Amino acid sequence: MTNTPAFRRLLLLVFGACSVFGSMSAAEETEQPNIVLIISDDQGWNDIGYHDPDIKSPTLDRLAAEGVRLDWQYVMPQCTPTRVCLMTGRYPSRFGNHCCRASNEHAFSFDTPTLASVLKAAGYRTALCGKWHLGSKPEWGPNHHGFDHSYGSLAGAIGMYDHRYRLSSPFVVTWHRNHEFIEEQGHATDLVTAEAVKLLEDARDQPLFLYVPFQSVHNPIVEEDKWIEQNSHIESPDRRLYAAAVTHMDDCVRQIVEASQNAPNGRESLVVFISDNGAVVNSSGNVYPPPDPKLSNFSSNKPLRSSKTHVYEGGIRVPALAWWPGRLEPSVCKAPLHAVDWFATLVEVGGAELPADIAFDGQNIWPQLTGEPADQRELYWVWGGNRDRVALRAGDWKVLRDGRKKQWELYNLKDDPYEKNNLASTNPERLEEMLDKVREQKLGDAS
Repeated sequence: MTNTPAFRRLLLLVFGACSVFGSMSAAEETEQPNIVLIISDDQGWNDIGYHDPDIKSPTLDRLAAEGVRLDWQYVMPQCTPTRVCLMTGRYPSRFGNHCCRASNEHAFSFDTPTLASVLKAAGYRTALCGKWHLGSKPEWGPNHHGFDHSYGSLAGAIGMYDHRYRLSSPFVVTWHRNHEFIEEQGHATDLVTAEAVKLLEDARDQPLFLYVPFQSVHNPIVEEDKWIEQNSHIESPDRRLYAAAVTHMDDCVRQIVEASQNAPNGRESLVVFISDNGAVVNSSGNVYPPPDPKLSNFSSNKPLRSSKTHVYEGGIRVPALAWWPGRLEPSVCKAPLHAVDWFATLVEVGGAELPADIAFDGQNIWPQLTGEPADQRELYWVWGGNRDRVALRAGDWKVLRDGRKKQWELYNLKDDPYEKNNLASTNPERLEEMLDKVREQKLGDAS
């Protein structure tokens, strides 16, 4: 896996040639960059300016143009599963069915190495500002999983001014600072941003790992007129409201990026931005604290197929970028990447060591970010409390079953990126070959 001696020798060659760090096995403390990992919530493929010019996201568009735009960034089809991937470097199905869907349960055991705990062991101060959703009780919170500081919602989406979770849930009270419930005034996106900026401004000596999983742009969507007016060119009022949330979040990303460039510790900063899953497209409303309006066709995964919670491309392929001035050249990365890859990648960037006794599913993708060709690899998805939806990509081929009672489907993504031509009946040999790979991956899943 990614921690073998041969792999480390390859990294030394690659990084030495690129002069990224003085030493790749463990970067000197003075060379450890600040790492800012920003996650948007439910932002679809077509919900960013560089895919749809109607969307006003100037900061994210600029970062994508100046950094590496990740054109094949995969995640899981829903929030909790993607966060499991990011924090552990392993597929959520490895931990059990509760991790394969949005869940308030405790996701993984306290002794599970996380991105925060591994970077902390390498000298980083670690902080989370935003949405945790990997265990919605304070006793399961981020400070028990490697974070020195945490702020935001322990549970999932919240009322943007109300700051409470679903009103019918036992986890309705969720807004906290370091696991102590608090009451505050303000829009959640602004509050999270202010906390993140303050942490960057207070970064004096240690390198900082700052994880910013926004509650935005998940519904319920509540936005001020100043953001709506910037999107007055959009005819649909529901799409206009959503676009306002994107513009608002984009401005908050600007504030965080600017603060990262002026951090008192004088370190460079790597900024990574990813959406946690594809767009939900329609919302029934009246689920979260009001106002929680019904919205129709307000977000978009076009031209990708389907939406959030599904294993077609529209549910799992999202906008993403990596930005590090002077270290990452402007480019478009077309290698298939997965959320599980960021664990190994950021651990290496931070000069930390991967735990040697764990079979990680991700790999260090820094070579791909710097232009190295990608090897053929397998990517794997399981979604649902009953593992209803399953997919696997190997090379250009993808097999999926988008429901327990559905038939297996087969696509060649090189020829058919929008999954219009199901080849399962005309290519049974390839289908069976792909299903063998699915069965092999399932051997690693928790029962």
